[in-house]
This record gives sequence, C-alpha cells and structure tokens, in this order.
Amino acid sequence: MRAGSRTWRARLEESAALVAPVVLIVGLAIAGGGYELADRHIAGLAVWLLVVSLILLGVGSRAALARPFYWATGLILVVSLLSAISSFWSGSVELSVIEADRVLVYLGFFVAAFLIAQTDQRRQRFAEGLAISLALVALLGLASRLLPHVLTVGASFTTTPRLAYPLGYWNADGAAFGIGAALLLWLSRRSDFAPLRWASVAVLPALLLALYFTYSRGGLLTLAIAAGCTIALSRDRLWLLATLAIGAIGALPAVLYAQAHGSLADALGDRAAVDQGVAALAILLAGVALALALFAALRWSERRGGRLTGRALSLSRNPTALRWIAGVAAVLAIGAAIAVGGRAWHQFSSSDVQFPENPATHFSELSGAGRHDFYRVALDAFDEKPVFGVGAGAYQFSWERHRSIPQPVHDAHSLYLEAFAELGIVGGLLVLALVGTLLWTAFAAWRAAPHPRRERYAALFAATLAFAVVAGLDWFWEIAGLGAVFFLAAAVLTAARCAQLAPPRPAGFGPEGEGRRFGLAVAGLAVAWLAAVALIGPLLVDREIDASQSAVARGDLTAGVDHAKTARSIEPFAASPYVQLGLIAESQGEYDVAIERLTQAIDREDRNWQYYYLRSKVEAEAGDAAAAQADLIHARRLNPLEQCLRGRPDCG
Repeated sequence: MRAGSRTWRARLEESAALVAPVVLIVGLAIAGGGYELADRHIAGLAVWLLVVSLILLGVGSRAALARPFYWATGLILVVSLLSAISSFWSGSVELSVIEADRVLVYLGFFVAAFLIAQTDQRRQRFAEGLAISLALVALLGLASRLLPHVLTVGASFTTTPRLAYPLGYWNADGAAFGIGAALLLWLSRRSDFAPLRWASVAVLPALLLALYFTYSRGGLLTLAIAAGCTIALSRDRLWLLATLAIGAIGALPAVLYAQAHGSLADALGDRAAVDQGVAALAILLAGVALALALFAALRWSERRGGRLTGRALSLSRNPTALRWIAGVAAVLAIGAAIAVGGRAWHQFSSSDVQFPENPATHFSELSGAGRHDFYRVALDAFDEKPVFGVGAGAYQFSWERHRSIPQPVHDAHSLYLEAFAELGIVGGLLVLALVGTLLWTAFAAWRAAPHPRRERYAALFAATLAFAVVAGLDWFWEIAGLGAVFFLAAAVLTAARCAQLAPPRPAGFGPEGEGRRFGLAVAGLAVAWLAAVALIGPLLVDREIDASQSAVARGDLTAGVDHAKTARSIEPFAASPYVQLGLIAESQGEYDVAIERLTQAIDREDRNWQYYYLRSKVEAEAGDAAAAQADLIHARRLNPLEQCLRGRPDCG
C-alpha cells in the first residue's frame, strides 16, 4: 500500500511538472505576453502562492541545495532591492517599485521551478512542458494569421503585417518560436512518449511558418542560436540537424505560397486574406505529412544502420572534425563581418525606422529600427550618473530628453545597456553577474551530466543562451511570458547542478542539516510573504485606476473619484492616482483642485513632461497664462522633440 502511494505521488508530481510551465507560459501569452502590470503581477502572486504551498508540503526540506541556487536567488534579490532603492533618486517611486516587482516575479518563477524540478523525472517532464507551451504559443499565433475568421484577436494585433499575437510583440513571438524550435528538436529525440516525439516533428513546420510571419530578424537569430547550440552540444547532432531540415522542408511550400499572396502576407484582414489563409493551412498540412514521412524515413535509416550512416555518425562525433568545422565557421563569420561591416553599420545607425512595403525583404535588411539611438541615449544616461544610474524605470525620461528621432520609447531595447543606464555600474554588473551565473550553472550542468540527460540539458542551456543574447538587442526582459522561459529553464538546470554538487542524502539529515533546512524554509516563506505584499500594492492601484477611468467614461464621476482616492490611499507615493484625480477635477471645472492634484503628481514624478503639460492646460483654462506658459516651456525642456508641445496635434 505504501509503495503504491509513493508511486501515485511520484506520478502526480511528474504531471504537475509537465503542466506547470504550460499553464504559466500559455496563460501569460493569452493575456498578451505579460507586459501589462496586472497580468504580470497576477502570475507572480499565483507562482509565489505555489512556492508557499511547496514549502509547506515539505518540498523545500527535500530539495538539493548548493551554491548555484544561493548565488542565483541572491543575485535576483539584490537586483530587485537595488531597483527599489533607486526610487530615492529616480524621480518616480512608482516606476522604480514596478521594476523591482518585475524582478520579484521572475524570482518567483525561478524558485517555483527549482522546487518542482527536484528529481530527474520531474526535470524531464518540466522540459517537455516548456517545449509544449512554446509549441502551443506558436500554434495560437499561426491560427490568428491563417484563420482570422475563427480566432479573432484585438485590433492592436492586426494593424501591421507582422505577427504580434499572442505575446503582443512580433520580435518576442519570433524569439519564443526560435527557442521553441530548439526544444522541439530535443523532444523529437528524447521524449519518453513516442506520440510526443512524432507530434513535435508535426508541429515544427507550423512553428517555422509562424516564425516567418513575424518577419523578425531577431527571431531568426534566436533560432540560429538555440537550434545551433542544441545541435552542437548534442551527441545526436546529425539526427537533430536532419530533423530541423525536415521541418524547414515541411514549412517551405506554405512560406512560398504566403510570399506570392499579398493579402495573407500583409495581414489585410479582408476576404481574400481569409481564403488565402485557408489555402495556406491546407498546404501546411501537406507539408506536415511530408515532414512526418521524411522523419519516418530518417528513423528507418537510423535503425537500419549501414556503412554510410555509420561514417556520417562517426564524423559528426569526431572531436577533430568538429574543431575543424568550428574553425571554418568562425573564419567564414569573420570574413562576412568584414565584408558587410561598413554597410551593416550604416544601415543599423540610420534614423529610418520604416518597415518595408514587402515584409519578406525585412529579413535581409540590416537597419536597427532606431536601436542606434536607443543605445546612445542609454550610454548618455550612464555617463550622466555612472555609479547608481538614473533610477529603475527612468530610462524613458532620459530618452525623451536626449533622443534624436521622434519615436516614443520606454525601454532601451537592451537589458544590459538599460541596466547600466538605470542602475549604474553597480546594477549593470549585477545584471551581468546574474545572467552569467545562470549561464555558467547551465553549462556546468550539461558538462557534468551523463548521456542522455546531456541532451536535455543541451536544449535547456540553448534556450537560456538564446534569451541572454537577444535580450541584449530588444526589450524582451519586460515581456514576462518570454522572461519566464529563461528563468524556468535556468531553474531546471540549477536544480540539476545542485543535485550534482549536493552531498549524499544521509549526510544532510543530521540535526545540523535539519536546522539549516528549517531556516531556509522560514526564509523562503518570509521572502514569499514580502513579495506578495510588494506585488499586491501596485496591482490594486492599477485596478483602482482602471475602475476610476471606466466610471468616468460612463459618467459616474463620484465613483471615479472614490476609486482614485482608494488608489491614493494604497500607494500615497504613486503619481498616477493624483493625475486621475486632477483630470476628474478638470472635467468638473474645479481648476484649483485640478492644479493642486497635478502638482502633487509632479512632486512624485518630476521628470515626466506629460504632467507639466496637463497642468499647463488646466492653468490656461483657469486663466493663468503665465503659469501655463512656464509649465509648457518646462515640458518642452524635458521632451524637446514632442510635436504636440509646439502646436498640433493635441497631446491627448
């Protein structure tokens, strides 16, 4: 009976390890990627509640703990604390607290995944869950493009040719699909369930087609890094390379069809786009059938063996041959960089940020879409305050002051440059140390693992490496659905590494070991409680502000004021409740009250040009032309390129 109970519990834990990443990542994706505060904080609270449950169930007492876990959690905590402390000089306590909370959400993801992935079987299931979740995200995105009449998404997802659903940003979709392709390659070889191996091959062409519709060069780079790393670190690299080629062959007919049909390629949303989408789906299904047939032939060839196959396998596993291949690839890469370096830099630094009329040509372009200026402003902000930075969340204020293009931007489009700009040399080095620690731990876990665990860890390491690279080129850190992939994969690898380093179990179960684990459990509960408190405040404020705006929109000004006052009472340091109260007072003609409330907002966020602009409007309506002009001049000083500060259109 007891053995049966243990078996049932083990199966339940394995199922939970499989389902957990699917629920989190797909849930965040459906919610828009987790960029919005409410979605991210709800996910964070749910995960921290899971952490508490795991600790209370005794999972923490059975966890294998070692230095990699302590270093990782410590660095994440310190980055969060520094972000919160930077509110003293950021000019906005509200924005800095939100950034600190973002890191706490990621800490929750990491700790929960670490506690779940405490056995080899659970680590296997968790990795399978990651692959399945990204495959589902890709299928959702592709369905929104091929079947817009079946899966209807918001207008914000259909205003450009680039596939933005479900993560809310086409480059984030591309990065997720690129990582997903690498995990599917591993799944096609190393899943414990044969149907899942075949399903991964069937999904691969659809995922590559979805990646094509993002028209994302970052997505292609992510695919190259993730798939390339997975293949390079795998003993089965020849079979994985063939499987990737099979997936590309299956996707190619649908890609060629899309290129030839403008309504589908440009996502026009008309009847022709619907018809072309259905036709593309039929072509894709034929491509999937072809991919499955080729995969069956590949498996037959593997089972059959043969002299030619044996030679190819021997060559693919020969260290000398691999070193030669790596050397030739490095020489070719350096040569290509020299050949196109000048032209690439000229295009990258161009101020032209327009998307081409033919979406497919974007893959061959080298423009930075404004990143040259994003990065320059980040370096200027770092130069302005090199020790502790301008403060977490304050990059947008530096951008508005120092930009040379009129594009509105909130992030530096680089995790590392933004960290140096907002948190200075201290915070920038901490972020580099955090990412470097997780990558080194992941690589060490792969290197120390026996076959076939090595294959799993190669795919997970590839996922973390790909995110770490592309996070330096875009604002993926702010998209919780994509950041979750990084921290979940890193947590599984950290759990594996801790299991490799932990002493034999009996040695850790003396009185001293028990006391240490009890202390860690208490510390874990304390951190979970503090994280929950930190996340609840901004979440409630966000909800109350939304409720206030909805009440005002339907004409219930009394309810609007009540909700805004509730938000103010929750976070007296936040500027947004005072702005809402000021706008309501202005709508009622109470100009003195509106000016007072907007002044209080400015006291809490004095680098935000919009608040000076709003106050100048109210002052003009109240007849105080001198004060209105002074505020308008100050707003222009904070945002010199904002056209609405110099006439029309109105800033809204």
